[in-house]
Amino acid sequence: MAPQVRRSSEISGAAREPTTDMAIDGEGNNVAELNPGFYELGRNHQRRGRGVTINEKLSKLRARGIPLDLHFPQQFGKVCGRHASVFKSEVTVCIRQEASLRVMKWKDMDNAFPGTTTTIWNFLRDKFPEISVGDKGYVMAQVEHQYNKWSETNSRNRGQQEMKSLVGTKSIVQIAYEQRDPATSEWPTAMDLYKAIYQKPDGTWSVQNGEEILNNLHTVAETEQEKIASAPVPFVEHFALVLGRKSNHSWGVGVAEVNHGAQERHMLHAQAEAARQHADDAQEHAAALQGEVLRLTEVNNQLRDELQSQREELISQRRTVEEQSMDTERLVDQKLEEGM
Repeated sequence: MAPQVRRSSEISGAAREPTTDMAIDGEGNNVAELNPGFYELGRNHQRRGRGVTINEKLSKLRARGIPLDLHFPQQFGKVCGRHASVFKSEVTVCIRQEASLRVMKWKDMDNAFPGTTTTIWNFLRDKFPEISVGDKGYVMAQVEHQYNKWSETNSRNRGQQEMKSLVGTKSIVQIAYEQRDPATSEWPTAMDLYKAIYQKPDGTWSVQNGEEILNNLHTVAETEQEKIASAPVPFVEHFALVLGRKSNHSWGVGVAEVNHGAQERHMLHAQAEAARQHADDAQEHAAALQGEVLRLTEVNNQLRDELQSQREELISQRRTVEEQSMDTERLVDQKLEEGM
């Protein structure tokens, strides 16, 4: 029986839990050590499909006869109520079953697949008698929001795949293991492995920049020969030097391998974010100080106006007292003259 390798994620896939660093044959015997910390590279049994997506919580509520609390307030334009999460989950089920994910934006759905929006509206009306025809705009807005968010997530995830294996379900390490020299157990070179994965029988490439990457692999093989040869698995280090590394996935090395370049990038990003936050805080503090200065200026102006008013009042009172004093003196003089 041909040896098989325990597999997990491909070089571009998501990491799973590490269980062994050994390649095994069909009888469970260790036949080749790959790399300490290597992720599980395969399964010796067939994987089960994900099956049909269902909303189990909704089914349980319906089975118990519990009326659903769903509302679409006009001022919010979105689903609210105690069972809003159940409705959103059913929208996800509906999208999976009735909508194509090949459309980037929901607004283009009916142009690409006519009748989809009507089908989804009828689907949700059947599932939720609680919603009315007047709620259609809000219901479809909720569908659009969830679909676009899902589409953006998928696009972002696809964009992060630096190297995509286009050879079915086999991992790149499994292909490399099958290409090893049976006599010497020598691993294939990165160039041979790359051509086995991406070069078609007619010599063309299944990726747009295949020839360019292959040339880069040859160049690095000459300039970094010692570094590649000293690596636990040479082709892994070779690919990393040409294609780069991810923060949590060093081209088959696994998260146990410290990725210094990624750490430095993360540190720089963290420093930049901290500097940006510090600048924002300083700007907010400056704005607060400016507001306080304006407030104190206004208070000072008010106090100055009040002081000026009191000064004018005191001057007026002094003039009044002086006038009264003069009138008193005249009266006294007049009385004295009359008495004499």
